Amino acid sequence: MSDKFSMILPLIRPHFLEIEGYMSAGMLEAKDESKIFLNANENPFPIPGLEGYERYPEPQPPKLLDGMAKLYGTSPDNIVITRGADEAIMHAISLFCRPGQDSILINSPAFGVYKVYSHAMPVENIIDIHLLKRDGTYALDVAGIKAALENPKSTIKLVFLTNPNNPTGTLFPQDDLVKICELAKGKAMIIIDETYIEFTDQPSMIERLADFPHMIVLRTFSKSYALAGMRVGAIISGVPELIKLIHTKVMETYPIPRGSVEAALMVLEPENLKLARSNIQKIIAERTRVEEFFKTQPAVRHIYPSAGNFLMIEMDRPAEFQKFASDKKIILRDFSKGKGSEGCLRISIGTPAQNDAMMLLFPEFFRTNSD
Repeated sequence: MSDKFSMILPLIRPHFLEIEGYMSAGMLEAKDESKIFLNANENPFPIPGLEGYERYPEPQPPKLLDGMAKLYGTSPDNIVITRGADEAIMHAISLFCRPGQDSILINSPAFGVYKVYSHAMPVENIIDIHLLKRDGTYALDVAGIKAALENPKSTIKLVFLTNPNNPTGTLFPQDDLVKICELAKGKAMIIIDETYIEFTDQPSMIERLADFPHMIVLRTFSKSYALAGMRVGAIISGVPELIKLIHTKVMETYPIPRGSVEAALMVLEPENLKLARSNIQKIIAERTRVEEFFKTQPAVRHIYPSAGNFLMIEMDRPAEFQKFASDKKIILRDFSKGKGSEGCLRISIGTPAQNDAMMLLFPEFFRTNSD
């Protein structure tokens, strides 16, 4: 057992340390076209055009692990492939939080899945250290997080930090993330959700894996690489024993469909990666163009700086405008009733034509629905 694994061992639910785990046929024998597989009760007669799909996929395809490791600048031993970041969040809660005993810490406005999956566990409590509003944007309340972690009665096992944040778009200084990781040593696991990190120039916290065994980084192909429909993500940790435990005792036996693996491998081809990165720059340029438009609109009270592929705006009558846009078949996300996001809509950045259609509705709504 490595020293790094020993450091986080007390944070893991004893249940997962004690159970044997299920070894599927795919885990016991690597896929190889030269072999005859009669060990997994598969149907050997595929439907024409779907050849290959009659076999269970590899649980953790080595070729995709190698490709992800190269993409993220780490070792394949530090990665377990998941069905997007959402599944990774669920696995983290399951692995570290004892039902009815342990708690998580979030920073609202935050990604709603953290609460939903935690309630389903169920965790004992959700500690919400709200983001601070400062200089027209949001900031982590590092002092508040410190106080929560150092509370003698604390049952916090997981601290979720989303960077850039969803739904606000805030890019937090890496110094703040490092401070929180330092504060949590020996107390809690830190989950750094980097779903939108490719839209920024900030280095990934993957570079700090060696410094923080109690830190897990989540990544996904959904946003930056346009694979939301294929559900491909990753849990990344600097502790290979933790990765192995998640793979063998926490995840489902065959988590990643073959079609998703094939799509992810296509994305990782050099020309497609180049194209994906070019598309990211197009989205950033469109985000700037949409932001400039909103600056001219009297109904917009504030535009929050965003490092994601979306903008959160504070505006007059947000729920009414969201309904008006929906009736016109343009779907936006209403956050106006959320804590810390009062009066706000979140608007994803689409193609230039899609953005133009949304922007045309804005003056139309306020012209035809004036008080």
